Amino acid sequence: MRKLTQIIISLLLLIGLMVSSLESQAHNRSQSFSDWAITNDRTEAVFTTKSREITRLQTLTNQPLDALFSDHLVDTVSVFQGDLPCSNSDSAKSLPSALGYVRVSLDFDCDPSLGDISININSFFSAASSHVHYANVAFDGQQSRQYLFTDKQRQHEISLLVTSSNRWFDSVRQFISLGVDHIFGGLDHIAFLAALILLLRRFKDLVWIITGFTLGHSVTLALTVMGWVMPDLPVVEATIGFTIALVAAENIGTLTGYHRYIAYFLASGLALMGLLNLIFGVGLTILSILGLILLTFAYLPLSDTKATANLRPLITIGFGLIHGFGFASALTEIGLPDAQLWPSLLGFNIGIELGQLFIVASLWLVMKQLRRVTPIIQPRLAIDLCSALLCGLGFYWFVGRSYGIIQ
Repeated sequence: MRKLTQIIISLLLLIGLMVSSLESQAHNRSQSFSDWAITNDRTEAVFTTKSREITRLQTLTNQPLDALFSDHLVDTVSVFQGDLPCSNSDSAKSLPSALGYVRVSLDFDCDPSLGDISININSFFSAASSHVHYANVAFDGQQSRQYLFTDKQRQHEISLLVTSSNRWFDSVRQFISLGVDHIFGGLDHIAFLAALILLLRRFKDLVWIITGFTLGHSVTLALTVMGWVMPDLPVVEATIGFTIALVAAENIGTLTGYHRYIAYFLASGLALMGLLNLIFGVGLTILSILGLILLTFAYLPLSDTKATANLRPLITIGFGLIHGFGFASALTEIGLPDAQLWPSLLGFNIGIELGQLFIVASLWLVMKQLRRVTPIIQPRLAIDLCSALLCGLGFYWFVGRSYGIIQ
């Protein structure tokens, strides 16, 4: 129990360091926003984005940012009623905005009595495929509805018959898709899941491990999106890389019995990074490094005991808490309105779980099949090689993200 207590203390220390930053670093994703007002005789949209986003569109003409933004919106935003386009009633107009932001309005001639309309937004996607546009649409004074535009979802049909259940369902559906995209686009999360299940042979153990990971990341995902904690994203992303290396190193130690030697090796690398921080002031802080060293010496020796199997789901909850901060960054970057917070959070979490279950099931089936068809290859050798690859990949992410070399 002493080792388990050390692990819990180490994880709590790391989580505390992640959320103790005075300024959240999560808002680095390319994004823009729009507010749409649809009435019986016109459709008006006000677009807002940060000035730095518009610099992605900068050309040799050196246009003012508001003019550049206006021209870009005219070229990339369109509204249709059925198959017929709604014409622009006026040219784009620049509006007063807060410092560091640009606001532009567009007007379209649409007659809602003729049926539903569709909104097409292609803005910024050619310059940043990860761009996210968040649209707030209100019809004739009714409560607004939210729509998420991404590189893969550039068009939305806007039903003018709005009910509260429709709004709730639409938010859940849209964010399920975003959650699935996020987990499949996160190679680091997939690598961690692979490292977790590499040594598992019983389906029951798999269920317990994934349940623990799900509980952990669901908690910090909700806390972050609700604004109760503000994680320092660079520290979170670097630590996620380290968790991959640590669990993969555990797999190697379990097969070789060299847990303590592996712990000394990892701690030596961390100590070197701490020295670089002391001398040059780069990378993770000394407290973060000390927390990772403490976690390494508490976690790896514990995995050398047979009692660890019963404790691993509980320990995995701690790892899930760390990964939950990474999942939350996709939602905090968007800036969800309070009215859509819960359905969006629910949909995103469902999407994460669906993607996670598909990945885990696929990896589990592949591993079982390999054990059957490759009896000549020693399973220990295959697991060692896979674990070494995952360990190296985890350290690549950890070191690269610690020093801002990679994202």
